[in-house]
Amino acid sequence: MIRRNFNPHSCDLDENGPESIHRAVALVQLFCTTNTLPPQQRAKLAILAEEAVTNLYDHGEVGPGFSGTLTLQVSSDAVTICLCDSGQPFDPRMESDSEAEMPNAERGGGAGLALIRAWADITDYRSEDGVNRLEMKLRD
Repeated sequence: MIRRNFNPHSCDLDENGPESIHRAVALVQLFCTTNTLPPQQRAKLAILAEEAVTNLYDHGEVGPGFSGTLTLQVSSDAVTICLCDSGQPFDPRMESDSEAEMPNAERGGGAGLALIRAWADITDYRSEDGVNRLEMKLRD
């Protein structure tokens, strides 16, 4: 018998950016339905997850063989977002606010890193053996 590590609050990411972003948003919706989060936390969690995953495809040099996982967990003190991927290493704690991309008025993007920093605490980032791991805790 094969044992699988089953986590109902996790989704796989692959080379198809739009489909992976869609899966991430659907995961957040399911997670919010099965956990009692206030409406403001639900909205922030949806935006944080979408921004973090979108940034992979916009800046992570995603190519053939790319894989990743988005996992959400809730505990008594916080909601944790964990993003693991095989894209380009990027520690969001290392980029200064002056280096961050400013919002792009034409396409509506560019504020993702600022939102992540405003609404979450980055509790861990590491890149080992071709795998990046970003862990964040949603602020109240």
